[in-house]
Amino acid sequence: MPARPVTVLPNGYYLECPKDDQSEIVKRGGKVVVPAPIAAYAVFRDIVAGALGPAPPASRRLSDLPFTGGADTRYFILDTATGKLESNLDAAAWHARLEELGAPSDFEIYSPLSWQE
Repeated sequence: MPARPVTVLPNGYYLECPKDDQSEIVKRGGKVVVPAPIAAYAVFRDIVAGALGPAPPASRRLSDLPFTGGADTRYFILDTATGKLESNLDAAAWHARLEELGAPSDFEIYSPLSWQE
């Protein structure tokens, strides 16, 4: 069985695509930590932060377009050093928590590139 492509994240976590070109985050060994779909993400030190939901089609082809969520977008923050996951955050709570964690004020997230290209 061929190995699936993955994107390596800090501390034994991976972004992978199990099916339907939708990304999820797994821990070494295969345990799903943030289920698909992940609309966008970025890494800051040991933190993986992003948005939940399907990625906008245009941004999956162009990696330089930052993600802009809507009023209903939900966000997550995964501390890969501790394994602590904060999920289903609204934009205000997400930004406040990122600030507490020391992320830069211009922190932006990007949609994963399509796994099928």
